Amino acid sequence: MLSKADIKRMLGDLMRTELARKRVDALAVFESDDIDEVFVRMPQELLQNVFIHTAAVFGFEPRTFSNLDLMTDFSFASYIKTGGVTFLTSGSTSTPKKCFHSNSMIQEEACGLKFLFPKVRRVVSLVPSSHLYGFSFTVALPRTLNVPVVTLPALPTQPWEKLLEEGDVMVGFPLFWNYWLRCGNRFPPGIYTLSSTSPCKDETIQGLLDAGTAGFTEIYGASETGSIAHRHLPAVPFEILPFWETLNAPTPKIRRISGGEWKRLPDQVELKGERFLIPLKRTDEGVQVAGINVYPKRVEEVLSAHPAIKECRVRLMRPEEGNRLKAFIVFNEGYSQEHLGIIRTYLAQKLTVHELPRTFTFGEHLPVSHLGKDSDW
Repeated sequence: MLSKADIKRMLGDLMRTELARKRVDALAVFESDDIDEVFVRMPQELLQNVFIHTAAVFGFEPRTFSNLDLMTDFSFASYIKTGGVTFLTSGSTSTPKKCFHSNSMIQEEACGLKFLFPKVRRVVSLVPSSHLYGFSFTVALPRTLNVPVVTLPALPTQPWEKLLEEGDVMVGFPLFWNYWLRCGNRFPPGIYTLSSTSPCKDETIQGLLDAGTAGFTEIYGASETGSIAHRHLPAVPFEILPFWETLNAPTPKIRRISGGEWKRLPDQVELKGERFLIPLKRTDEGVQVAGINVYPKRVEEVLSAHPAIKECRVRLMRPEEGNRLKAFIVFNEGYSQEHLGIIRTYLAQKLTVHELPRTFTFGEHLPVSHLGKDSDW
């Protein structure tokens, strides 16, 4: 069961994430300031977004709060009443979905992950606890292991040799690990590392091993399911965690051994025996545009085939933006926004009217969150 301190920490991470997402304070996610001060300095329009998100996470009708302690008390009471926490999917291919995780599910997962960290003495959190991955490994798991949690800013250039202690597990994510390695860091003795939220490249895993981590773990999972499988070395399959049973034919599915319904895996996978898998690619999800099913990934493929396009992302607009698709474009050298008319004409020849993106955004890099996952724009 969560404590009020756990709830308050999650609310603080919700606020920091909102500040960074709106670029009002892009460094907010790296800071460890007093969260009561964060509440006071937040612009009201962003605080309203936090109130709405908080209501979704803890299961009550949206309302405003005059201070963080009141919001914490109300959220804690609602959490006790509902018996769990609701997390949102990233919404990379459609509108974010609500995924309720009961206390029994949370406890089952934490106990099922405990065997991966027999020598851990402390959890070092570099991820927001309001995200399912952060919650599972920096709230639920430490309670099960009965070890303390230290929250540090996700800044790769910190004096890690002074901050880390033998027996620490650093809970990070691929984008952070990439920058951490580029800074030339090395691990003090006895430091374990953890990664999730998006695929960790084999060269990144090998880099962490070469930098002296005592043990690396990558978790494969999804907001709908929680943690599904794990691996510890590059170029090897993921092993399905012991609290799942599998059904391999004709479509791979999983179900918790405690019961519940069979669930499809969130990705297309290659099975390697009964308990091992290799994720191949995200399952394309259809979204409805004016009542018609369309597939953003297909639109991305058509858009990417144009010589002007280096990279792109396509997704459904947020409700306040409309009900059509929108696209984010990174141009190849020699192309710019001036070529948008040509691109629109090209798309009109390849796509149906419902598949055509209504708006276009441009940048030098695809938008990603502070956890390295595809982000909205």
